[in-house]
Amino acid sequence: MVSESVRKKCLVTGATGFLGSNLVHELVKQGWDVRASGMHGSETQYIKDLPIDIVFADITIAEEVDPIVEGCDYVFHVAADTSFWKRNFARQRTINVDGTINVANACVKHNIKRLIHTSTLDVLGYNPTGGSYDERSGHYNFNNMGYNYGDTKLEAEIRLRGYHNANTLDVVFIYPGFMIGPFDYTLQLGRVFFDLAKGNFPASPPGGGSFCHVTEVARAQIKAAEKGRRGEGYLCAGTPSNNIPYADMFARMALAIGAKPPRLTTPKAVFVAYGQICEWVAELTHKAPDMNPGQARYMSCPQYALSDKAQQELDYQVPSVEECIADALTWYRANGFHI
Repeated sequence: MVSESVRKKCLVTGATGFLGSNLVHELVKQGWDVRASGMHGSETQYIKDLPIDIVFADITIAEEVDPIVEGCDYVFHVAADTSFWKRNFARQRTINVDGTINVANACVKHNIKRLIHTSTLDVLGYNPTGGSYDERSGHYNFNNMGYNYGDTKLEAEIRLRGYHNANTLDVVFIYPGFMIGPFDYTLQLGRVFFDLAKGNFPASPPGGGSFCHVTEVARAQIKAAEKGRRGEGYLCAGTPSNNIPYADMFARMALAIGAKPPRLTTPKAVFVAYGQICEWVAELTHKAPDMNPGQARYMSCPQYALSDKAQQELDYQVPSVEECIADALTWYRANGFHI
């Protein structure tokens, strides 16, 4: 056990989400004193039995952020809005940009030792040739796609780097890849399992991703707090064997549950048109669309990132795609999800 005198105290924003839940569990295992924050009314089922302090706050309101940061040594800023419904874009920017600035300002005020900011591999773009990229060669090239999530995460990082450049706050950036694993109760990539099981997945998107294990990303975040280099960004995504087209990933997920894989890969133009139709329908029904044009353009790109730097400096591990899928399924089945 870690003695109380040396226990590091931290705040985790977005602690009730997919990555946040994994991070909270890992922090507890490693003996940290954890304050876990989620939006008012958010689900705490998967962290409520841990020896942690659960608080609720709206990060878009500075007065709510200040007290949850006070008294902490480190802040893991995981909270973000990942939606892609056009009517929520203004709110998404408020959360992802303004909320991040509120957290940063509170960190400065309370002399936080380090802010570990959960960014995304999206801020490093993609290689149009279909090749891979890393922290040095990648650059944002999703501009003018209507991909609001990526645009807002890029803006948040640029703003945070201003604090680093002014030497007012120690910030380290984590760029997660396409995560899969336990605690995906909101059905991010995990949603694919259920669609495959129901036969609702006739075709795959045309792009590809850099797939990784969410628990390993969480562990790398903790290492970033302890030994990451100030101002540095770390891709916590895949390796060449985990950088695969969506069609390949979905086929492996289908195999794991005994379902039929998608038979086709949708051409980009058709996929974007489908996103446009979904957006039009959403305007009529006032229900969130399954896709929108910006998301469709984004998912048509090959995002094949390399994680060598995180592997070398943060002891980041990249299990095989099959291991990631198996761990996700084990968690779903142990928690009452029927696949």
